[in-house]
Amino acid sequence: MRKFAYAGMAALLLALVACASDKAASYYDSNVADFSTETLSNGIPVVFKQNGSGKILVLRMVIDGGTPLVPAEKSGLEDVTLEMLQYGSGRYSYAEIQRLKYEQSFSISARAGYDYSVYGFRCIEKYADGVLDIFADSVLDPLFGADDFAKVMAEYAEDVQRTLTDPSGLLSATTRAAAFAHHPYASQPSPTRDSVGAITLDDVKLHYQTLLDARRLSFVVAGDISAAGRKKIAEKLEAAFGSIPAGGFVRPEIPALTVSGATVYERLEQAGEAGYAFGYYVCPDRNDSAAYIPYALASMFIEDALFAQVRERYGAVYSAGNGIMGGRKLFGVLSVYRASKPDDLQRRIYDAIDSFPDEAGVAERLDQYKNKYITTVFASAQDTAGVAGNVVSSLQLYGDPTAYLRRTEQIQAVTAAQVLAAYQTYFARSPDRATGGTPNPIRWVVLDRDGRYHFD
Repeated sequence: MRKFAYAGMAALLLALVACASDKAASYYDSNVADFSTETLSNGIPVVFKQNGSGKILVLRMVIDGGTPLVPAEKSGLEDVTLEMLQYGSGRYSYAEIQRLKYEQSFSISARAGYDYSVYGFRCIEKYADGVLDIFADSVLDPLFGADDFAKVMAEYAEDVQRTLTDPSGLLSATTRAAAFAHHPYASQPSPTRDSVGAITLDDVKLHYQTLLDARRLSFVVAGDISAAGRKKIAEKLEAAFGSIPAGGFVRPEIPALTVSGATVYERLEQAGEAGYAFGYYVCPDRNDSAAYIPYALASMFIEDALFAQVRERYGAVYSAGNGIMGGRKLFGVLSVYRASKPDDLQRRIYDAIDSFPDEAGVAERLDQYKNKYITTVFASAQDTAGVAGNVVSSLQLYGDPTAYLRRTEQIQAVTAAQVLAAYQTYFARSPDRATGGTPNPIRWVVLDRDGRYHFD
């Protein structure tokens, strides 16, 4: 089961994948030849990424559309549907799949998202032929057994209950509900407290039919695969998926996010003496590299200031930071975990934010943050699954599977003036520091036990 987790700084950094290189401009040229694309007879693209790290093959079926295609009252339906695909098919029982997983060390996984979902497998290359057969049959001929559905939904219900009794989980759920109300993202990737009892097996079967649309599908395959191996995989995908018809799918339009409303307060006994808070605000979209990368670098300055001042100097929180929430459209999220000093907490956070250096101070430290950014995101490309993830996100966000190869060049090109401008536009809390004299609105969601923590 996949449970929502707040996207913190690690996710913020991973949102733009890069690879460390002293010659960033040449990285694209030296790696783009590793890509090739086939197209099935019904128009489904298959992107191959040659990756020489070991004998692992990763295949991802990408399903465009995401949660906006699911009613909010059925939040999590796509996730449930993809989970159910793993519970046996016409040719392979659930027990047999589990046995083969153990014997051949492969895995099948799924993840629903705000803009697209992913269903795929990871295996040792020599078993790829058989695993692809199992995978294809799970997609094309799932059993959708009533007993399996009951088991799956019971596990989702337990996940939801754990979320509602965990301060961080409840804070995340409350924040999403407040932030995405009246927006297509109001429908959540995973079942919620309101939807988990509303999803039926008939819902799953009907939703499954909407997935089998050639206009929604693409494949990404990463691994150390020979030309003959790529040809064989393409042929097997054609045989299995090439006859799926192109239906009426149109990618949903996602309107811009906005911030409005008073502070939201949530109470939870399990919070004890601690306070928790998220403050969400509009930030650049990930596919707007010219705005997003300076914002991400500015965020790293903010993270360090929050740590040094709010945690270390004042001892007011266990941790404080900044992350992102959403999909193609994003909110930035200031986070406060396990606060221990309610008095003046918001002021201390804002004072730390407004300690942001001037342009000369940014320039003095900018290379340090660029290197940290590049090094951190490089970690995601250290295995074949990470490479496949990079290709998928590039394909979905930019329409170009190779887009991530240019990230290091883009990061290195950012100037101190751009980072300072990003701070002034998105973070500054004082009118004299904010662009146009008006700070970017933040709406806070605050959770504690007895109402001692206040934000406005």
